[in-house]
Amino acid sequence: MFKKILYPTKFGEFALPILKSLICLKAGGLEEVIIVNVIETESLRIIRDSGLPLDFDRIRDYAQRKMDTYTEYLKAEGIAAKTKIVEGSLVPEILKAADEEDVSLIVAGRQKRDVLGELFVGSTTDRIIRKSAVPVLVAKYHVLKETVGETTEQYCTNMFRKILYPTDWSPSAERAKYYIPALHRVGASEIIVVHVLETDFDLGIKEKLDALEKEFQSQGFKVQVHLIQGKPYMEINRIVTEEDVSLIVMGSHGKGFTEVIFWGSVSQRVVEYSEKPVLVVK
Repeated sequence: MFKKILYPTKFGEFALPILKSLICLKAGGLEEVIIVNVIETESLRIIRDSGLPLDFDRIRDYAQRKMDTYTEYLKAEGIAAKTKIVEGSLVPEILKAADEEDVSLIVAGRQKRDVLGELFVGSTTDRIIRKSAVPVLVAKYHVLKETVGETTEQYCTNMFRKILYPTDWSPSAERAKYYIPALHRVGASEIIVVHVLETDFDLGIKEKLDALEKEFQSQGFKVQVHLIQGKPYMEINRIVTEEDVSLIVMGSHGKGFTEVIFWGSVSQRVVEYSEKPVLVVK
């Protein structure tokens, strides 16, 4: 299911630790990681126009050296690796590489969070999620959190330990469910199923949740079910924090949203404000 992953990188502080956190996907079928670095032509144009010296060969050599470090690690773990250094516009080049390499997952995301929690996910990740034809894992390896006036650092060390699955039984939520059994094979042992009511209670929803509980139990999961009322993204993120969830798996948009125009406001806000990684499935 996650046979081939695309990993775009600008070689940030946590780029290699994030890559290392994905190694357990080998048990779920991961065979190859495509590492992509996009040299943005707009940035190059600004440098050229400013009159500053520009050594393109040196830029490429630096990128290749960094990527060689990543490929050496992957190969030592028994995972094939391929590197691509391309020039162009960042998001289109990432999506082009994903299409050319026929990947099953793109890894993206902001590595550090502002203490205030605003604009958690940058515009690049937002655009990748909007336009990607494959699932996107928003990997939030390093988080700054303010608790009782004190700022602490938190690190994601076991991303696939405990899953939260919000559902409204929309097509994209159902497609997200398809990925959950594979996560059990890579170490996920618990799953929390959440449905947030925005209208009056419907007995049919309870029956659907009971069926989901039995389905996930049959796959080997320890299951919790939450049927609650409130603002969906706020309730989802509240449970994520209270239950110390390690990964959210959700559809990109719920019922009533137009897939071609924009991804759903609930999933978008969960991705922006969640403290934990999110796997977004179209």
